Amino acid sequence: MPLPGPKNDEDYDDWMERCLADDLMNKEYPDNKQRFAICQNIWNEKEEEDMNINNELRGAIGIHHTPLSDKAWDGPTNIARLRNDETAPYYKKMFAWVDPDGDPDVKSSYKFPHHEVSSDGTIGAANIKSCQSSIAVLNGSRGGADIPDSDRKGVYNHVAAHLRDGDIEPAELKSDNPKEIRSYNFELRANRETPEIVGYSAVFDELSEDLGGFREKVRKGAFSETIKGDDVRALFNHDPNYVLGRTTNETLFLEEDDRGLKIKIIPPDTQWARDLLFSVARGDISQMSFAFETLVDEWNEEEVIPIRTLVKTKLYDVSIVTYPAYPQTNVGIRSPEDIYRTHITERQKISNEEKLSEEKLRQKIRQSYYKMKINLIK
Repeated sequence: MPLPGPKNDEDYDDWMERCLADDLMNKEYPDNKQRFAICQNIWNEKEEEDMNINNELRGAIGIHHTPLSDKAWDGPTNIARLRNDETAPYYKKMFAWVDPDGDPDVKSSYKFPHHEVSSDGTIGAANIKSCQSSIAVLNGSRGGADIPDSDRKGVYNHVAAHLRDGDIEPAELKSDNPKEIRSYNFELRANRETPEIVGYSAVFDELSEDLGGFREKVRKGAFSETIKGDDVRALFNHDPNYVLGRTTNETLFLEEDDRGLKIKIIPPDTQWARDLLFSVARGDISQMSFAFETLVDEWNEEEVIPIRTLVKTKLYDVSIVTYPAYPQTNVGIRSPEDIYRTHITERQKISNEEKLSEEKLRQKIRQSYYKMKINLIK
């Protein structure tokens, strides 16, 4: 006969009292201290399982190991065979990703199916072709993966582990690109006689518009290190085929002043550059943006809309742009929405860890209490 287990709506105190008084537990473990230890271990295992499920249901689902199948893959058929009245632990056996904002007890909240399902809804072996197809999608096939960039590695690890279980080396995951782009409408001037282009690619301590759940500002000093040593380019529309200047070649000069990141470009004597210079001089093109990687940032959650402050960055390029739109749909560029989702996910993980630490402390206090009761009984 199986040992008792905690009920879903049962707290630690109720469970320990029920477990210590259980007839089967008293029969199997007549020693009070041993019975207490067993009851405690059962509760700890449940806590760990609940925490693992909670963590997994926040994007990429954790690795598990199952048999592997080389049958032809029919995704829609296998998904249709899934039972509709199940809960998260059932569905996470089938998929590699779950929407953190969706209902984990509904199969439509999941993506990257890769297990074969029998006619009665039993989830079986991982399918080789589906795992390989999932990696291809992560690398941009069929329009790419419609999931946050921060979850790509976790999904890859999940399906790649299945392939390795069958001694199949998975294709590599194309490296995550940490590059972000921000655009501003600040003064940009061109002198056709010199010729040179001067302006500001960013300003300090001015809040941006709503970027999709948060606003942003740049702290003075955010570029101080990168402009000293990094090889930064000046481009047109962030296109590497149109290089206007380069710091190492002394055709691009970058400087932090009290206002922001000041730039001076000495463009090449080419027809396209002369045309661009003319367009800037008469005001047809008047905006700039910069491509960067965030090395250090800070978040202020106390405002109505959270504020992100860029503290330290690595510059890739500064660009004169025709349209300063944020490239949410561009492959390889992190969108503001993904940055905010990553921040929320990391914050939730820290919150879960803090809650777990607090619960462990409360359990130690309760353990001391129950041990005192056991000693009094003896």
